[in-house]
Amino acid sequence: MLEVLSATVPIFLVVGVGFLCTRAGLFARTDMAILNRFVVKIALPLLVFVNVFGRSASEIFNPAYLLTYALASMAMFALAHGWAAMRRAPLTRAAYLGMAMGGTNNGFIGMSIFLIALPEVAGIAVGMDMIVDNVLIIPLTLFLAERAAEAATARADAASDAAAGGASATGSTALRTLGRSLRSVITQPMVLAIIAALALNALGVTVPAVLERSVLLLAQASSGVALFAIGGLLVGLKLGGMLADVAFSLVGKLLLMPAVAWGLVVAFEASGLPPMSPDLKSAVIITAALPTFSIFPAFASRHGEQDWATASTMGGTVLSFVTISAWMGLLTFVGWL
Repeated sequence: MLEVLSATVPIFLVVGVGFLCTRAGLFARTDMAILNRFVVKIALPLLVFVNVFGRSASEIFNPAYLLTYALASMAMFALAHGWAAMRRAPLTRAAYLGMAMGGTNNGFIGMSIFLIALPEVAGIAVGMDMIVDNVLIIPLTLFLAERAAEAATARADAASDAAAGGASATGSTALRTLGRSLRSVITQPMVLAIIAALALNALGVTVPAVLERSVLLLAQASSGVALFAIGGLLVGLKLGGMLADVAFSLVGKLLLMPAVAWGLVVAFEASGLPPMSPDLKSAVIITAALPTFSIFPAFASRHGEQDWATASTMGGTVLSFVTISAWMGLLTFVGWL
């Protein structure tokens, strides 16, 4: 429990500062959108670059670990889309529900826990987590959200054309929507950061020390600024009819995803994949049990989903005190931790 507290208490302190500063009038709630834009467009892409650049495939590559985390996350995306379809919610909501349930705060909370509970595999585990985050989860969320937004715009345009008596070219519209969505995702700063890091790795390029320190200074601002913005967004938060989505995202993230990950660990061992050490088994299940990214509301703000995303992020962080401790207790009981 102490390792969980040492990882989560600083989060609440920074969020509390953001809340108090906004409540006192030093910042307006609308200012948080500017801070989120800084995180998504500058600080976070540089953090992604720092974590991908210079890492060799052999340094952090365990097929069973990567598959477990990736497939457990994709199961959450599928579940989110099923829930959204049942509630007839917008597809942008489905995309961000997928991120809320499938993304993990491995860099901030996860690393803190691993350094205490699993120090020998902490760096390797978080490195593999970040590869899945930055190559799969984040780009997939951006693609799904952009495609949903483009499709909604296309439907509105088609309805306008029909009302005006014009012809509708559904096939060409769909292709244009897909093309714009792909182009929008590929040109996202975070995706460009991944591409740049992989390209420099392949070319064997080294970054000058002066430039590297400058990049690190900006990259290290991502978590602090994102948490401060979450605190600001809590002032005057109005969820309306979104409480069911918040509750569903918390159940999926804190209970269902780690359960799926545990099942995958057992299934992969039975299938003959190279076995993971007990430490890595514990790491991937704890990763799945972590609350979602602290910068999740910054992503969701791009499509107006920041209110419920903020509530989900804070609720998950609070409840993870209990749920992570329970999962760690189970791992200790079976002898993996």
